[in-house]
Amino acid sequence: MSPDFYKSWQSSPIHFSSVKVRSDRSLIAASPGRGLFQKTEDGDWSGLSEGLHEGSTINRLQLIGGRPYACTSRGLYGLLNDCWIPTDVSTPCYQYKEEWGYGFAATGDGLIYNDGQKWKKSAFEGSTVYDFLFTPQYLYAGHDKGISMYDRITDRFAEFKLGVGVTSIAASRDYLVGASERGELMVGDGKGGFDAIQYNDIFVFGVVSKHSQVYVCTDRGLYRIGRLGKQFTLFSVKPGVPVMDIDWHGSELYMATLSKGIQTMRAASGCSSENNN
Repeated sequence: MSPDFYKSWQSSPIHFSSVKVRSDRSLIAASPGRGLFQKTEDGDWSGLSEGLHEGSTINRLQLIGGRPYACTSRGLYGLLNDCWIPTDVSTPCYQYKEEWGYGFAATGDGLIYNDGQKWKKSAFEGSTVYDFLFTPQYLYAGHDKGISMYDRITDRFAEFKLGVGVTSIAASRDYLVGASERGELMVGDGKGGFDAIQYNDIFVFGVVSKHSQVYVCTDRGLYRIGRLGKQFTLFSVKPGVPVMDIDWHGSELYMATLSKGIQTMRAASGCSSENNN
């Protein structure tokens, strides 16, 4: 007979790749190979995969206006009454955001947008777009060839072919960064180009902008980007556990880890508490 702790481990997901925190502190998270789960603040995990195409890979979760969205290998889904409803985006979807009065989706066939009536092609047709980022003047996109920038004022694109796909992008007040398919950190050099930084024994999963900071999710933990003098460096936030994704609720930082469930950390005090359910 299996010991009780083994039964508990089998019945509860501990491997997570993406997490979103709702206003009531309930969680929605993706567990690789097992689908989606939800958890109230004080409750247990329960399945939340109804409506998703069987065998779908969850690429990203988003929370737009309080409504959860799942970007999957079978398209974009929105959650309604605990059931995932497919949108008209049926191609592989990697990111979804609403900006400038439109809905934008990064897909396996470029960046597309919804004008409130139907989805239309926007840019990068024929390329896989993994992530995008809006600023008041610019749209940045990470795709299978590198990074591109669109200037809203001049209506022009600038393309940076980096020889590697960029799967995640983020920005602070001072720099634009990305995560490459090879686990590198791609950093804007301030001269119209990017430097690829490969840290020893660290594989970068993704980058996230929050509170004017850029956080780096890696197989060795969570880091924050900064500088020591003129040197670009990583400051450890949560070491020792593979962190795939993060989200915030007030001062609480939630981390989706590959081996220890959803971890939490109170940013104000720096104290952390684990949740391996």
